[in-house]
Formats: sequence, structure tokens, C-alpha cells
Amino acid sequence: MKLIFFGSPAYTFFLIDEILKQKYDLQAIITQDSKIGKRGKIQKTPVENYSEKINVQCLKPKNLRDDNFVDILKNLNSDLFIVYSYGKILPIEIINIPKHGILNIHCSLLPRWRGAAPIQRALLNGDDKTGITFFKINEGLDTGDIISSYEYKIKQTDNTLSLEENLSKLAASKLNDVIEMIITNSNLVKQNNDESLYAKKILKSESLINWNSKGQEIINKIRAFIDWPIAEAKIIDSNVKIYSANFSKCDHKYNPGEVVAFNKDGLSIAVQDGILIIDRLQLPSRNMIRACDLYNSNEKFSKSLKKILNI
Repeated sequence: MKLIFFGSPAYTFFLIDEILKQKYDLQAIITQDSKIGKRGKIQKTPVENYSEKINVQCLKPKNLRDDNFVDILKNLNSDLFIVYSYGKILPIEIINIPKHGILNIHCSLLPRWRGAAPIQRALLNGDDKTGITFFKINEGLDTGDIISSYEYKIKQTDNTLSLEENLSKLAASKLNDVIEMIITNSNLVKQNNDESLYAKKILKSESLINWNSKGQEIINKIRAFIDWPIAEAKIIDSNVKIYSANFSKCDHKYNPGEVVAFNKDGLSIAVQDGILIIDRLQLPSRNMIRACDLYNSNEKFSKSLKKILNI
């Protein structure tokens, strides 16, 4: 079977590797165009770099409706296109090209969390499960008929990065079976639009922590934004990025945002319904550090905390 793969981030490598492992004919990889980074340096997508490593043709169309690009796809005479976290909506000109249509792999149990940020929205919402959905692409946003879906139970230790990896591994393990379903024209299931939720794109402004929030909501934000934009909060006079923390629910007499303790166990901050114990954090213009190491450092921030607590 002749395939073309559309994808951009590094976690899609699991699917590319599975395609190669199953001896499918991977004709080309389509990824987003390179961006200009800091100091004018060209930044390729991880998938473009990977395509060079595995020696597979990589295309980076600026315009998916470009006649030359569409003709290239048509001339490849592919059986199936596979799309996983590509980052652009495919137009009808492309949807109609492959013999068996386009298989999209989505990191949620559709119709829940259609859209750009299904993993982050599931974590922010405190969902106890998510999954992978394989469906046929149509002109809507994640509205196509479902081929198959597979559930994944979200653990308290999961964050966006771990879910990207674990869901990708799950998808890779099921890919061959799903392709067989497509070839044999297995029954598709229409999505119930009444049950749909939209996973809108993450904004940087969402990273700000409100200490008046409940502790679990703050933990969920830290887990969801571990990759970008990183949860951020005001602690004394500094904007601090928070990478990991624990939460102890309890009654207390402190004001939300008040520093409660600072020791080898972490930096403890009062929130609405308990105490948040920060484990890993990052001060402005500094690298990420463990709270216990910060406690033992000569950082001005550390000294200020100790002064407040009379340590």
C-alpha cells in the first residue's frame, strides 16, 4: 500500500516508524514550512529533520491549494494519506486525491475535544480519560466518520508531554489494524455533534496562575502547560514559571498566594483550598531548578523567601 504521511511534531515519529516497520510504501512526508527563529536561523519541523534521517522525500507547501503541489500528490497515485498533528486543515482538493481517502489520528475520544489542543484541554478540564480516534477526514474540523477509537486512562503523573508520547505509542500499535479496516470497508460511525466539545488553541495569557483558584485546577494547569507556555505565577516580586508541584487539600488561615514554607521539601504557597508545594521552578533569566536546590542557593529570591519566613 502506498502512503503519504502528514505531520509536524516529534511525537509523530512513532507513527512514521510503524509505517516503515509494517513495510508500507511511504512515498512522501508532508510537514509545515520552516520558520525563521532567533537571529534569523531557519527552524525546520522535527518531522522534516526526521525525514532526512530516514531518507524519505519531504514536502513543505506554503499553500495547500497550490496547483503544483496538488499535482505532485495526484501523480504519486497514493492509496491512503495519514494525518497526525500536521497543523493545517486540508482542503477538498487534497481530500479527494487518495484511493482510500484520508485517515486522521486525533488525540481525544471524538467528538469530545475537537480542535487544536485536545490534550491540554483534557488536562485543564481534569478529565480522567482520553484516547486516540482514527477517523476519515471531511471538510469539517475533526467531524469525519469514526473508524475506531481507543481509550487511555489519564494518570495523575501525566502531563502534556507524557500524553503526547503515550497516545502516539497507542496509535502506532493500532495503526495496522485500522488500515485493514479501511481496506475491508468496515462500518464507520458518525459523530454525535450534540456531544462535541471544542479544544481551542492555547493562548499564552492562559498560563498565568490565579492563587485564588483551587489547588487541583492549578496542578492541572501546570501539567497542561509543561511544554508551552509554562504555568507562571507571581511569588513575592518575581514572575516564576512552575514545572511541577504537588497539592495538599486542607483548611488554613493563610491568604491565597501567601508563602507558607520554604525548605528541602519545596516551596509551599497557600491556595483557595489547601497548600501547593512547588518542586521545579524557573526564575526570570535563570534555568529551571529544584526548589530544594534553590533553598540551598545564594539566589536573591531564595534569601527574600527566607527573610519573609524568618528562616
